Amino acid sequence: MIRCDFYKKLKGGRGEFNLHFCEEIKRGERIGIFGASGVGKSTILRILSGLEKPDYGEIIVDGEIWNQNQFLLPPQKRNLGFVFQNYALFPNLNVRENIAYGKGVLPQDVLRILELMELQELAHHRIAHLSGGQAQRVALARALVRKPKILLLDEPMSALDLRIKNKLLDEINHLQKKLNFTLILVSHQISEIYRLSDRVFEIEEGRVISIKQTKGEFRGGKVTLNVEVLNIEYLGLNVRLEVVLNEEIFSFVCHPSEIEGVSIGDHIKIAFKSFSPLIINEAKKDYIK
Repeated sequence: MIRCDFYKKLKGGRGEFNLHFCEEIKRGERIGIFGASGVGKSTILRILSGLEKPDYGEIIVDGEIWNQNQFLLPPQKRNLGFVFQNYALFPNLNVRENIAYGKGVLPQDVLRILELMELQELAHHRIAHLSGGQAQRVALARALVRKPKILLLDEPMSALDLRIKNKLLDEINHLQKKLNFTLILVSHQISEIYRLSDRVFEIEEGRVISIKQTKGEFRGGKVTLNVEVLNIEYLGLNVRLEVVLNEEIFSFVCHPSEIEGVSIGDHIKIAFKSFSPLIINEAKKDYIK
């Protein structure tokens, strides 16, 4: 059981705000943390890991105090793995050495994780010679090889191609069920949140504004996506809005009152509700010649 109740003053796009995270997470639970950039999602993970200290509050894990008053349990004494957005790998070590770094890592586990991540041919390469996607796979391998009690993932698959991403999602799910570690994921990707989470904490300016079940409320209810406005075209009584999401451009028609004060370049939220979608499976599509 993870019990958190801590505060941290942060600076956002609209000035200072207070991050307050007061939640309980059961052992073996899978938690997704979802929200716009700059609302405190990554800071929650850094405080849980011990890499950042809250202004005040406490973290207690299975009865052990990790943070309380001025006490801070060092990160190396917390049985967790952390995959950072910037990888945080050792540039002076090769791929194999990065994965094996630290106490208690077994050689056979290193070999297995190298194979899983398709990193065997890169095992002796320096980190500087890797692509962003390869470095991210090394960071994930290094976290998983330790079989942590808690795994923290901060946008862990943003640089991966779809094939590797799907393989890793399946393997993380398999390992989580087998080893029963607690998984806490920060992501902007709905697919990652859905596949790796049981509960989703939606964060807005440092506060949890909603908690949903991915297999219930989150799936059947409203989903909010953060998009960037590319173009606004007024069409008489309606407005056509063009936005970008995950490098894809989408167009929507809405009423002018819904975008009052919105300008090109703004980041806004668009909410969707489930309906009857048309599904086109390109893998099984028959083309008429």
